[in-house]
Amino acid sequence: MKGAVIRLLLLMVLLAIISRAQVLRADSGTPVMLAAGALLLCGLFAGKVAKGLGLPRLTGYLLVGVAVGPYVLGFIPNAGVKGLELVKGLAVSLIALVAGTELRLGLIRRVGARVALLCAAVCGVTFLVCFGATFALKPFLPFLADMTVPQALAVSALLSTVVVSFSPTVTIAIVQETSARGAFTEFLMALVIIGDLLVMVAFALAAGLTKASFGGGLDVTELLGGVGWELFGSVVVGLVLAVGMLIYMRGVKRELPLFLVGLCFAAAEGGTRLHLSPLLVSLAAGALIANLDEHAGERIHNAIQQAGLPVFALFFAAAGAGLKLDSLLTVGPAAMLLVALRGVAIWFSCRRFAPADDPRLKRYLWMGLISQAGVTFGLAALVSRTFPTFGPQVEVLIVAMITAHELVGPVLTRRALAASGEIRADDAQGTA
Repeated sequence: MKGAVIRLLLLMVLLAIISRAQVLRADSGTPVMLAAGALLLCGLFAGKVAKGLGLPRLTGYLLVGVAVGPYVLGFIPNAGVKGLELVKGLAVSLIALVAGTELRLGLIRRVGARVALLCAAVCGVTFLVCFGATFALKPFLPFLADMTVPQALAVSALLSTVVVSFSPTVTIAIVQETSARGAFTEFLMALVIIGDLLVMVAFALAAGLTKASFGGGLDVTELLGGVGWELFGSVVVGLVLAVGMLIYMRGVKRELPLFLVGLCFAAAEGGTRLHLSPLLVSLAAGALIANLDEHAGERIHNAIQQAGLPVFALFFAAAGAGLKLDSLLTVGPAAMLLVALRGVAIWFSCRRFAPADDPRLKRYLWMGLISQAGVTFGLAALVSRTFPTFGPQVEVLIVAMITAHELVGPVLTRRALAASGEIRADDAQGTA
């Protein structure tokens, strides 16, 4: 505890120095370069502080990002935060690649059916609760107030589909940080991954219905084609990448961490430009490697653990800096109501529908499902671009919810893993 307090004081001194160094910014480089350097430095330090206080390192990264971001100290401008999108894509690809190496056929046979059933129940109940609440708020939400009833129903469904989504990125990062292993951890990881796949399909359907309600017509072929390309195209590209990785690992056998970072960066950028899901591309690649060559899967796991810490620290610190705190002021009450209802719906669904053979699932699983991050951000931005008349206002509401979920979700996820008893003893100290 004494060490954590000392680190916290040193971090405060570091933040004070950074806040006073703004006068030097013009001569020190571009906002993006400064943002990356400051966030990496503070993120790594804040991660140690958070761990010393019994919190996830990820929470330390997020909070220090908020502190140096545009809404608190203001050291990092919005331009600097936007310029870090490249790092975000790389981190998501690395995390998804590690997650894929955990998806072995044995695991899918053991928990696949049970996870799919519970996932459908949790997503279904949460969607219905948020859909009803959003439509009931029609007179109080400016972007819904002037719409016809069919239009308001369609937009409520679209918004609720996005709100249902989970965060595989946060869940997998916490699992990696704590080295959690066991049946509960496997169930949680499988559920958040399958849940987001369901959300992607549901989002495409809801977007098509919303277009039709505003007179755009319902093009079923285009709708199914878009969903199919994003899902199956991502898997195919991921399988091709997996073959390339295996060839490199068996032929070159050197500098694997550097090779993986470069390949994941290419996958993230290429996937985005081809309208694929970078998360699904890397997930499929990791899963194929782990099932074809278990030893290769372990090598990838270890290599990313060596090379990934700076990337993950920078990614989550940038996510914290990008949280739009001002949106909490404009749509705060509605956002907080939906946050509360979503949490209650997830808690109820897990208590009611989780398999009874493992009591931990009914008690603690809901805590691991609260986080929201990359996928939700991406879908919110897509709503804004696709529906320019009301989309930007919907995005503000969703981002306000993400802000709340980002601040409490990682802590709850770690508590769920600690309560399940699957965190290694040295990492679990001080967590519960």
